[in-house]
Amino acid sequence: GLAMTRFISVLFFSIPFINWPSLLGWIFFAALCLAAIWLYMKSKGFQPIWERHSWLQFGGLLLLTVLGNLLIGIYVKTASIMSWPGIPIESPGATLMVFGALGWIIAAGTLGPLPAFLLGALAGLLRAPFDTHTIFTTLEFGILAMLFSMSVRQRYRTFVYKALRQPIIASLALVPIFSILFLLGVFFSASHPEITARLDFAINNTGSATLAIAGELLIAGIIAQILAIISPDAWMRNQALKPSPSERRIETRFLVGMSTFIILLLLSLLIGDWLVAGQAARRMLDDRLQNTAQIAAESIPFFLETGQNLGVQLANDPAFFSNDSEELATLLNEKIRLVPYFNQLFVVDATENILGEYPPSTEYSRQLYPEEKTGIILAISGIPTQIYTIPPLMIDDSARVTFLFTIPNEDPTLSRILIGRTDLNTNPITRPILNNLDSMKSIDGQGMLIDENKYILYHSDNHQIMSLYEGESSREANFFDGTSSTGTRELVFYQPVLGRSWAVILKVPASQVQQLALKIAAPLSALILLITLIALVVLRVGLRIISQSLESLASEAGRISQGKLDRTLEISSTDEVGQLGRAFEQMRISLKDRLEELNRLLVVSRSIASSLEMQDIFQPVLEAIQSTGADTVQVVLSPEIIPNSMEDMPTRFAIENTKGEYAHLDAEIFEAIHSQDRLILPNLSRTSGGLQLSEIRPNPAALIALALRNEKRFYGILWAAYNKPKPFTEADIRFITTLGGQAALAAANAHLFLSVEVGRQQLESILDSTSDPILVTDHKDRLLLANPAAWKVLGINAKENKLIAINEILDQPELVELLKVSVPVKDPAEITLKNGKTFLATASSVIAEGQPIGRVCILRDVTHFKELDTLKSEFVSTVSHDLRSPLTLMRGYATMMEMAGDLNNQQQGYVRKIISGVENMSRLINNLLDLGRIELGVGLEVEKVPVLDILDRVVSALQLKASQKEIDFSLETAPNLPPLIEADKDLLHQAVYNLVENALKYTPDKKSVKVSAYAAKENIIFEIQDSGIGISEEAKEHLFEKFFRSSQREARTQQGTGLGLAIVRSIAERHDGRIWVESEEGVGSTFYLQIPIMQPENPEKKINSSEKTIPVSR
Repeated sequence: GLAMTRFISVLFFSIPFINWPSLLGWIFFAALCLAAIWLYMKSKGFQPIWERHSWLQFGGLLLLTVLGNLLIGIYVKTASIMSWPGIPIESPGATLMVFGALGWIIAAGTLGPLPAFLLGALAGLLRAPFDTHTIFTTLEFGILAMLFSMSVRQRYRTFVYKALRQPIIASLALVPIFSILFLLGVFFSASHPEITARLDFAINNTGSATLAIAGELLIAGIIAQILAIISPDAWMRNQALKPSPSERRIETRFLVGMSTFIILLLLSLLIGDWLVAGQAARRMLDDRLQNTAQIAAESIPFFLETGQNLGVQLANDPAFFSNDSEELATLLNEKIRLVPYFNQLFVVDATENILGEYPPSTEYSRQLYPEEKTGIILAISGIPTQIYTIPPLMIDDSARVTFLFTIPNEDPTLSRILIGRTDLNTNPITRPILNNLDSMKSIDGQGMLIDENKYILYHSDNHQIMSLYEGESSREANFFDGTSSTGTRELVFYQPVLGRSWAVILKVPASQVQQLALKIAAPLSALILLITLIALVVLRVGLRIISQSLESLASEAGRISQGKLDRTLEISSTDEVGQLGRAFEQMRISLKDRLEELNRLLVVSRSIASSLEMQDIFQPVLEAIQSTGADTVQVVLSPEIIPNSMEDMPTRFAIENTKGEYAHLDAEIFEAIHSQDRLILPNLSRTSGGLQLSEIRPNPAALIALALRNEKRFYGILWAAYNKPKPFTEADIRFITTLGGQAALAAANAHLFLSVEVGRQQLESILDSTSDPILVTDHKDRLLLANPAAWKVLGINAKENKLIAINEILDQPELVELLKVSVPVKDPAEITLKNGKTFLATASSVIAEGQPIGRVCILRDVTHFKELDTLKSEFVSTVSHDLRSPLTLMRGYATMMEMAGDLNNQQQGYVRKIISGVENMSRLINNLLDLGRIELGVGLEVEKVPVLDILDRVVSALQLKASQKEIDFSLETAPNLPPLIEADKDLLHQAVYNLVENALKYTPDKKSVKVSAYAAKENIIFEIQDSGIGISEEAKEHLFEKFFRSSQREARTQQGTGLGLAIVRSIAERHDGRIWVESEEGVGSTFYLQIPIMQPENPEKKINSSEKTIPVSR
């Protein structure tokens, strides 16, 4: 039926008691202890590190566990629940403590398995005396706590493990486990001696306990699920997942899957078998009870009717009115012997006096019972026959039935009554009935017969005779469930007697159903278990065989992956695993052959890479092809790839058993291979492949030939001859073709090497014959090459100093700076050696794939030209000094001519031309003198110069000139421009002025000129951008030389001396700066003047700041 519930506030108000287990129970207790220890060993990996706050948390959960298992609960009672045997109280039901499982559930998720076990065991200890009444509850709750902790803290993949990590699912999964443990615990704790009674008691009480624990786990699971979502770290929910055991081993996967299916099938069959057997046993027992009761109930009316009929016949005899007691005794003796039914007869009168009796009896047995006395009265009143039940004559004997018959008489005043008594035990009609009732003893049952007053006339237990029946009754035959005096459940069948208010009652312990069901189900269950065990063993063995085969294959695959290919894989089976093994073996053989091929190819590649000599690079190729079984292997090179200077170099390289045996085929194969890149002849006796074979010379049995081509260039042929026909496999062709490619690459490399070697020899001859020193460096500024002229001039030994840093072997800083790859390419520099000679050093970068990989520097002896330039400068300086005085005198007299008198227009024109010429000559002389002083190395007058002041002075001075030409003249400075710079103020002003003046000069009217200044690292760059005529590439190379004037027509129209840019370059170099130009003809030019912000210390003697220079044109 449905479960009944009742709220309780405190658990310990109920009576505490423990049903101690039997010997088998203690063995089960030890098994639970071992299971708990085994689970603890398995769950160590799920135990988190115990921290200080963990003690506080454990204390709180300990308090929650105690309070939760003692306060606020509900009694859950099902109709089948039974009280414990020997306990004189009715069971209130299983207890559902609302927060009973919450403490150890939270501890299992956050503190790990061991604290959960301790709290679970504590909960079981509190519940055992008040609820379950078994000592197993302590271990059962502890084991459930550890299982829950392992479930929610595991980090395995797959859907099942993911579901079990959810607290609500994991908690509900504990319910069937608890049911099994509880059933076993109750079974081993029940005090009934019979196993079936224990089993019946355990099964009937497990339902209530399961409902109660399911409620507790559901409440705790819901709360734990919420806590796990709120604080996932505490529940290990943020850690990485790992493969489950079934994912790591295929044997485990199949074993778990199939074992689960087999076990579920086993449980289904066992449960089905048990249910079917239980129903069959119940039906059989019901049928037996019903048949037994019906037989007994149907015989009782016959017994009573027989007594009535017999008594009426006996009473119809006038002799009973005799007053002689002896005569009456004799008559009764005759009557009682007539039919063996009654065992005692009395003749009494209306006053209850016994007139006669047989057999003679004692005073005790002769007395009339109240029922008989009542019957006498009724008989006198006119009731002819009556039946009553009276107690047995002897204790523990069956009850008796007394019949009262009125003796017919014509005289109504004379009334006599015949009383016949019969004992149920001795009556021939009731004896079978009692035997039938006694048959219940064979199944530990009881049979009883009750009268209309509910008195027990007969009972299997004689002590119950004539006691009052207090059980259930019914007007119709019916079954009832009852409880025996020992507390065990029993089946009761109530069968009323037709025609009388008597009833036959049969009782059988309910354990008989279980016992009978066990007898019915045991053989089939044993067979199912045996088949299941055999199936599991066969499955285990079969899977083990498969897994061993797969493990062997995996091991071999591991050996193959490690390159261990010498071990042969032994395969005996022909199934799928055997086919897989043979595939592995074939793969091993193929891989081994492939690796051997690759090894030979590697040897060939190393040989080709390590040498460029023809004989050395072809020998490994020939040996590798010979390993395929070839008798002769040859490489024949085309004469076209041999340089003319090396015509004596051999072109045929061979490995052959008999020297020159197949040499006559070289020309034939060489000719045939031109039309096809490959020639494969497995059997020359069947097909010659277009070769003209000689009949008088030996020919091979098989042949393969390849054209040696690299980048579409033909280098020769590679061919191999075999003395026996050879069916060339794809692997053979691929291997030989790969070797042919290597041979072609080797031939190409050798050809390139020979060509480069010839070129190197030619270049070496050229460099050796060159009188100018030449230096070559690499990307790490190390000396790679120096010709003999460089050795002699710079005093270095190239043979000893190759690949040494140039700053370690060269003592000319300017030359070292010029050769550095990291420094931008500079203009040619003059290098003065210790012997006084001057060389003009010109350096160029060596570019490869857009990146500089070195420098080439050529030194040209300009000592003679330097001397000539010095003489020229001295001559110009002398002439300039000598011309100053005449020019001053000429200017003075020319200006005084207007003071002497009036001049006509023609004369004034002549005077202006004279003054203009004198001024131009003076400006040229001043520039020459300034340039000379700068080149002579006169020191700078370094001071802190405001950059903006320099720019403002220059722009202000030239603003008028720009306005006259309507030029858009602008100044732009960067925000990061330093306010001050260390420089010679006058020289820096002159340099910027010259550049800006030139820009305005060569910019057409109504164009633009922009002056900019910005900082770049440790320098300031002055940028003067114009939109003038531009400068040609040829003019750029000489732009900063003295007296250079561009050949462009537009440039020639502007007056100038050609010294302005030469002065700017000298000023830049004196400040450790540089000047360069970017220009495009017809678009404009941009001049860049770079000056360091800070000048080096210890400047040389200063220039006289009073001497000014006049800017000149280019």
